Amino acid sequence: MNKMVDDLYLFFPLFRRKLFKHKKNLKQKKIPHSYYHILKVLKKSGELPMSEISRSVYISKSNMTSIIDKLVEDGLVERLPNKNDRRIIDISLTDKGNDLLRNWRKHSNNEIKMNLSLLSNEDLEKFYESVENIKNILLKIGE
Repeated sequence: MNKMVDDLYLFFPLFRRKLFKHKKNLKQKKIPHSYYHILKVLKKSGELPMSEISRSVYISKSNMTSIIDKLVEDGLVERLPNKNDRRIIDISLTDKGNDLLRNWRKHSNNEIKMNLSLLSNEDLEKFYESVENIKNILLKIGE
């Protein structure tokens, strides 16, 4: 168990560095991956209060305010009054945010495919099976 835990600490940075090593820019500023995760949650779920976005992307509510402020400033999301509770402000993806997300996903998918294309068919099959196994096992772990 200790060896597995130690390997997991190495696995995530290695996985990210080898497969997700590209960077995307907005107005010459690097956009953190957390911004993309927020945009993806909004794309999938539509308008959401900050607290729900926070839970979905595992970012504290106190940090979410500054991130959302930045995304609003860049025109990627907007604040809207909640239809059922005027005390709640929902966050919604803008057309610009949707375009950025679509372009990033296209670029990201191409980068990942290019990196994976360096593997043999046998290694690709093993890798795919490993990813499926890890996903299935992680889904069994309680929240």
